[in-house]
Amino acid sequence: MKTKCLHVLKYALISSCLLAGMIVLLLLAAALYEEPMTMHFERALGVTVSNVRPVVPGPGMPEGFTPLRSTNNVDLIRVDDLFFMAFRTAPSHFASPNARLHVMRSDDLGETWHEEYVVRLERDVREPRFLYFNNKLFLYFYTGGVDPLRFEPGHIHVCWRQPSGTWTRPEPIYKPGYVVWRARARNDVAWMSVYYGADIYGKGFRGEARLLCSRDGLQWEPISEKPQVDWVGAEEAEFVFDEHGGIVALVRLEVGGGALVCRAPADRLDQWETRFTPYKVDSSLMFTCKGRYFVVGRRNVAGRSARALDWPESIRNAWSMAFYSITRKRTCVYEIDPETLELFPLFDLPSRGDTAFAGMAPLDDEGRYLLVNYSSPLDGSDWPWIGGQLFGSVLYGCELDCSRL
Repeated sequence: MKTKCLHVLKYALISSCLLAGMIVLLLLAAALYEEPMTMHFERALGVTVSNVRPVVPGPGMPEGFTPLRSTNNVDLIRVDDLFFMAFRTAPSHFASPNARLHVMRSDDLGETWHEEYVVRLERDVREPRFLYFNNKLFLYFYTGGVDPLRFEPGHIHVCWRQPSGTWTRPEPIYKPGYVVWRARARNDVAWMSVYYGADIYGKGFRGEARLLCSRDGLQWEPISEKPQVDWVGAEEAEFVFDEHGGIVALVRLEVGGGALVCRAPADRLDQWETRFTPYKVDSSLMFTCKGRYFVVGRRNVAGRSARALDWPESIRNAWSMAFYSITRKRTCVYEIDPETLELFPLFDLPSRGDTAFAGMAPLDDEGRYLLVNYSSPLDGSDWPWIGGQLFGSVLYGCELDCSRL
């Protein structure tokens, strides 16, 4: 009997080891998996990018400044001759009560930085967004939870820079459960894209990405009763205005995967026409140059994010999101054709691991920009996304030049 039990135990141990080995091999295969993506280099002629340089941590940071392991979620703005940069730093990519936002100022085109303000609220803080409106510099962000395994958006908050150079205390705006994505000003109106995140991962949840407007940067109201996009998992609605006051936009579809390329005419800003693409572009930043529409956002090395399309919806979505987490990522520059609503990948920026949440500000009026993005260390391992989220990231800067378009 004793011998039989030992044999059973031995076979159980061998089976467990074989199963563990198979899981490791599957994870390794997924991490190394790559689907070719056609890069439209011909559309990028006239666009150049300088060598990247470290920003945070970097030689231009204030003496003694030490970020935490994961530095990400960055925004930039230029106000007259001053550059402002805001970024998040935390123990990891995930929610933490130790997360904080730093606001830096530069008076030499981003070469050196001086710290002006730190946001610490004993809960997660992220998505810093600048807006210069009515001669006032605003900073918007949202508060999350403290559990790294949950997505718990609380309130969008705002603070602003006073003439003395000090910043006001953050105060909540709009409704709970919403996440700010982008704030832009046109003429005498401020515009903000937001999405409802409280139930974004709920089964069958219809996403809600919408546009708000404001006359003072503090009181915000939706432009319509219905959201602009209500697809499942709709979030991160990035947008820019065209020369006529219409909108060109890109909306991420988190659950189910993919993205929507959108447009709306100036007289119907609440009615967004959409076109689906199976390639999800996370954390997108849009900008225009010489009448063309560009996007800086994440690219999945493993290709499309929506997989196993013939599986039941809940299982398909769970598998697609799990597979997405264990594959590699890059930050890519894309172009949108506003007429056909097509999305064209142009080229990758130096990036790997946990990457893609950029900020940029103009260096001149000719099409030269300072671009700051985050990535896992470029001289380190090419981690799958989840590895980079756990093991850290830093900020890099470069000059993006579109002046020869």
